[in-house]
Amino acid sequence: MKLIVAFAARNEAEKSVAGSQSARRWLCMALAAPVAAMVIGCGSGTNSSSTSVSTDPSQLYFSPRMDSGLLTTYAIDHTANTTCNTSPTLSINCNDGTFVRSTYSASGATIQDSGVIPLSPPNGPTFPDEIYGLDTTYINGGSNGTVTLSGPVAGSWAVELPGQAALVELNVPQEKTNQGGSIIPAANYFTPAVPTESCPSLATEENFQFVTIPKILASASSQSITATAWNPKLETAYGTLKISTSGSTVNFSNVSQFTLAAQGSGVPIVPAAVTATASCSPTYYGQVISIPGNSTVNSEGSITPAATIGIGPSGFLVEDAGTGNDPATGLPYENILGAGYGAIGLPQPSSDLTSSLIGAQYQGFVYAPGASGFSVIGSFGGSSSAQASCATLLGQLAAAHFQLSSNSVYGGEFAGNDPSSHTSGNCDIAIDLGLQQGGNGLYSQATVYVGTAFPENGLGSIYSFPAVAIGGQLQGKNAIFLIGADRAGSPSRSWGIYLLQLN
Repeated sequence: MKLIVAFAARNEAEKSVAGSQSARRWLCMALAAPVAAMVIGCGSGTNSSSTSVSTDPSQLYFSPRMDSGLLTTYAIDHTANTTCNTSPTLSINCNDGTFVRSTYSASGATIQDSGVIPLSPPNGPTFPDEIYGLDTTYINGGSNGTVTLSGPVAGSWAVELPGQAALVELNVPQEKTNQGGSIIPAANYFTPAVPTESCPSLATEENFQFVTIPKILASASSQSITATAWNPKLETAYGTLKISTSGSTVNFSNVSQFTLAAQGSGVPIVPAAVTATASCSPTYYGQVISIPGNSTVNSEGSITPAATIGIGPSGFLVEDAGTGNDPATGLPYENILGAGYGAIGLPQPSSDLTSSLIGAQYQGFVYAPGASGFSVIGSFGGSSSAQASCATLLGQLAAAHFQLSSNSVYGGEFAGNDPSSHTSGNCDIAIDLGLQQGGNGLYSQATVYVGTAFPENGLGSIYSFPAVAIGGQLQGKNAIFLIGADRAGSPSRSWGIYLLQLN
């Protein structure tokens, strides 16, 4: 259930668009979507190194295929676009930043959505630290046509450590196209996004940890693996590995994968740790790692399954697990790291960061995949005693006789999925990390508690489900990523929670 990364287009044309600077120049020349040409930054600058933050305000990010079904890049530029040429019918502030979401095929790039990032009031940023509004101005509806909106439409959000890591939720409104009035249906896409302006360069071998980015939850009775669901009893929930680099060669060693377990440390997926050698090279998605590195399209059009991995300058790791079947077994392809849509990971901390993790303030997303799923932007952090809004949740926890450890983080969604008019999110979810298991930053016996005020609580009462979380730091900022299997709620769902400390 993994990735088809290698188009026949692993060629010189593809290499010519590597990195954000080349990518923007190529897109400006090659793409003709009416708003896209305006919103892509075409200025000059220098690429970031693999060990420092880029000074280039425009960042190219790679995203796994997730619910959109497509490998994607985001070009995010927070620089005021003072040279933009506005359309007489399109109300755009040229002092705003810009974003572009693009997908790719062997023939090149297609801009799917684009728009502006409000940089100053009244439209932004008036919401919590480092949350950015993404206001849509152009939508590509594929066979339904395209639409250039009469004005920017708010409701999409990004949480970003610029040049290090990003979490993006794009809410595309239902619109009539410019061609014949066909309807482009509304859509909601959430994805992590990793900067890929450079290949990783690790002076010494480093330890990493990851959790799977889940697909929909397989039924509790399922004893099989399918391409459409994540089975927490049989497939990877989390894992550990070591990564080293030598030029463009990337070595993955001691890759250990484990299932989710309500108790204990999980069951190993394979009897021994896995080792693999891959290559990092320029592609449409920036400089990414392909495993295996020799994926090709043959005359019948079939593709050797592969995984695509991006690693940011401070170690933020995102994998697209891809699609396809293992040619030896016929089963959905099991890639090098996560199951589901792939994996999200962090460098393993060298010391116990638990007290720092539970004391920090976070912005991020709560995500459940699939047509019946959801993604909402939220705010978490600090002890419950520091949050007056937690009184109702604490009362429900006590009434249900749930006893949380001191290693707990409280928070929830922003009302109406709109942080623009709120200084903090609701408090209707608690994450009990529990004790570290198996190393610093690994919490394999975590538990998530869902209060009745959470909009997606279909049960009508507070409940809990098992999870596993990893915690670490990206350039001195804390991060927590979690996967859980919610069989107690209604409907049953797999959950991902992705939090970045931004203040």
